[in-house]
Amino acid sequence: MQTPQTDQQAQIAKLAYTPEEAAAATGRSRTRIYKALRDKELTARKDGKRTLFEASELKRWLRELPTIGREATAA
Repeated sequence: MQTPQTDQQAQIAKLAYTPEEAAAATGRSRTRIYKALRDKELTARKDGKRTLFEASELKRWLRELPTIGREATAA
């Protein structure tokens, strides 16, 4: 059972993700997230030692991945 506090947290959209959360959110592995960062496909922000990926940056990265099959439509 969710408490009012956890219910409220669930309603707040995340602005940034840790590498582990970014991997889960995109369906990619943590290793692939770091490879994309190393290859400059993704941009991250640093807060001390913490690496954070903005939600909009993850969406941009996914949209720019090559497509196969039919032509992708804009969402």
